[in-house]
Amino acid sequence: MQTSKTIDIIIPSFRLEEDYLLPLIQLPKPDNWIFNYFIIVDNSSVTVPASIQELAQLGIIKLYINNENLGASASRNKGIDAGTGEWILFLDDDVVADKDLLVVYTRSIEENPNEIGFIGLTDFPTPINDFTRAIQAGELTFFKIAEVEDYFKWGVTANMMYRRSSMQELRFSHIFPKNGGGEDVNLPLLISQRHKKEFKCVKEARVVHPWWNNGKAHFDRFQRYGIGVGYLMPLHKELIWRDFPNTIESFIILIITIPFFIFFGYWSIWITLLLAIPAFEYLVVYLKARSKGVKSLRTAYYMALLKNSFDFGILKAILKENQLQFFMKRINIGSSKTQDYRLNRWKIIKVSLFIILFVCLATL
Repeated sequence: MQTSKTIDIIIPSFRLEEDYLLPLIQLPKPDNWIFNYFIIVDNSSVTVPASIQELAQLGIIKLYINNENLGASASRNKGIDAGTGEWILFLDDDVVADKDLLVVYTRSIEENPNEIGFIGLTDFPTPINDFTRAIQAGELTFFKIAEVEDYFKWGVTANMMYRRSSMQELRFSHIFPKNGGGEDVNLPLLISQRHKKEFKCVKEARVVHPWWNNGKAHFDRFQRYGIGVGYLMPLHKELIWRDFPNTIESFIILIITIPFFIFFGYWSIWITLLLAIPAFEYLVVYLKARSKGVKSLRTAYYMALLKNSFDFGILKAILKENQLQFFMKRINIGSSKTQDYRLNRWKIIKVSLFIILFVCLATL
């Protein structure tokens, strides 16, 4: 297939930080390739640094400042529609790219001209505390998917390339949270489904993303990711499967069944379950952490909170959108398997703990 040698690089930004943007704009560029930079600023009150303003005036970059906060999806779409390049590379405005990033991508295109796109590696620095160790142990799977897969059906927009002709009229959806979450799963999934083909992973195309919030403990981002997944569920029903209740869902069930326990005089059992649910969750997460070489109790504690934040985000989304049919259901964005009530060793341990608990309660 004949391929155009033009790449549009789209970088949504809120802060316009020179320390990050200038190195991305100055990346070494292969000969015989054309690169067009589109910086989409989703902050009408931003102060444009003189260096960025100069690059815009010289035509080295195209700078767009939104009149109002449009959100991540709309800003990226604005960049897509502003360009005409055959290839579209999305980068975050706070990543540090390897010097050969564009060389690797162009070589990948030349060697694989029929691909619908490429997923690069979004790496992270060495963890600096228990919270970042928890993120590394449980939350970075899809950022680093290029390290473990040859092909995959979606990748994070911090570092991902699309063929424009594969994207066609499809765009990032506006239904997802404005500050991101879910839209970077939905679009490549649609493209992959349309072409019955997955994106090629290129682990050598590497950027490093800084720790969010300078590594300080926070959970709103991961709740937002959960909200995004909750919005995905009605859009991709073919990927839905039923599951055992997670910790958040277990608490909801426990609250709903309070009248039952009171009516039959099982109040003490209700209290026992109220304590057992988080205790068993933490124990299983700690065992899972140990299997990954993490021995810190505090790190495991953060891993549990991160997981619960994500699950709570999903619950918020399905409640807000009145999609209760997705309660105790999951969406499989990681593989093609959608088997109901799938078991793994961690679920088996947790189910076994509850069985033992119920047997003990029944003998009292």
